[in-house]
Amino acid sequence: MFRNIIYTILLVFVLYYAKAEQETHIDSVSPTLFFQAGGYSGFTLAHHRSMSFLIDDYARGAEFRVGWKFNGRKAWEHVYRYPSVGLGYMALDFGSPRIFGYGHTLFGFINIPIVKSNRFAWTYEMGTGIAFVTKKFDGQTNPNNGVIGSHLNAFLLISTGLEYNVSKHTSFLLNVGLNHCSNGNSSGPNLGLNTLFMSMSAKRMIGEPRTVLQSPKIPFNRNWELYSFVGSGVKEVKPFGSKRAFVSNIHFTARRKISYSNAWGGGIDLMYDTGIDQMKKSDYELDDLERDSINSPKIMDRFAPGVHANWSVFFGKVVFDIQMGVYIYNSLGKMIYNRWTLEFEITNKFSLAVGLKSHFATAEYIQLGVIWHIVK
Repeated sequence: MFRNIIYTILLVFVLYYAKAEQETHIDSVSPTLFFQAGGYSGFTLAHHRSMSFLIDDYARGAEFRVGWKFNGRKAWEHVYRYPSVGLGYMALDFGSPRIFGYGHTLFGFINIPIVKSNRFAWTYEMGTGIAFVTKKFDGQTNPNNGVIGSHLNAFLLISTGLEYNVSKHTSFLLNVGLNHCSNGNSSGPNLGLNTLFMSMSAKRMIGEPRTVLQSPKIPFNRNWELYSFVGSGVKEVKPFGSKRAFVSNIHFTARRKISYSNAWGGGIDLMYDTGIDQMKKSDYELDDLERDSINSPKIMDRFAPGVHANWSVFFGKVVFDIQMGVYIYNSLGKMIYNRWTLEFEITNKFSLAVGLKSHFATAEYIQLGVIWHIVK
């Protein structure tokens, strides 16, 4: 239930800030409403050897969307060539109903043109939301599902494709992409379901689409920004069903815009994980650690300092951060970590954030946090 509330708040923030950013042009042209419906087919990736025997058929599904196409009343809409945002529902068949059941997702999305003409547009899109998977791991009734450990999961979507305008109000779309369902390691097992797909859909615009002309040279602040992040979360460690561990992180990041929509930078981290002791015991069973580190755990082993590189993408008051870091010290011997974070600006000095920390493709935990913009 807690994760459900968090993901719902996330969707509300994305849609609110996409529509409510302060206007930067004196003309006011409302976004154009549209509806979109379609279906897809593909296959669920067996990214772990244990999954090869669980998937029986091709993946398939259907979706319905309602959205708004921005028409250029704000600076960021011009930067992203008049993008679209909205809400979507997707019904998923992962290709193994007896093990995984079916998925039902509610997600927010943004669709951005790469190049476009009067008839054609090549676009890419990103989406995030919640997914309800009808069958999860259960030691008694579904022991073979070593992939999904909870009914409620995070949902991620990336795709790219072509849009053909049949008329001013009607278009057809052909996309290829990947969607992902997992719970961020809040409940094990959590290998996650990844579906590679091709979709076809139709879109109908409601009303007359209009655009506001504006100079493509939009000024932006080139000064360095310094901010601090403090966040926390919980994660499950082996054996599955054991007590969840508290995790926390503080980091300082400096970044500088290289364009209106992109910034590069880096920073330092200090991570704290109460699950380290239990994880060491599990690894010791595989002879990966020395006995002394298990019998006499040190409180300092729960801390892991690191340094990271940062790339930020700006969508008005919403910012998407991708970070890759290297541990200076990690008691489990890990070297590389990753973090994906969404920032939602509340004031000029403070933002709320939700993020996922992982080790490459293996999710470690979802965290909520607060950002303080020290220098902006």
